[in-house]
Amino acid sequence: MPSPTLTAAERALLREVRLSDEDHGGLAGAELAVDEYEAMDRLCALGLVEALGEYGEAPDGEEDEREAGASALVYRITATGVEALAELDT
Repeated sequence: MPSPTLTAAERALLREVRLSDEDHGGLAGAELAVDEYEAMDRLCALGLVEALGEYGEAPDGEEDEREAGASALVYRITATGVEALAELDT
């Protein structure tokens, strides 16, 4: 199955999540800029990134935890995301 077409912002954010995941276990939700939320929502919807909270997967989506001010939300790249990055880099 071919990877979805990603915008430049989505590609950059996916790479940032990958680097953060390798470096320190994921990109903290607090590290996202306001203009990155939409791109992150799409990456999560495509299954390239997963949003994990303090107790595992965010129950109703990362928006609820972000709005509640939860700082324990972390974005991690999925195997599908790693494959998509590999395709982008070839």
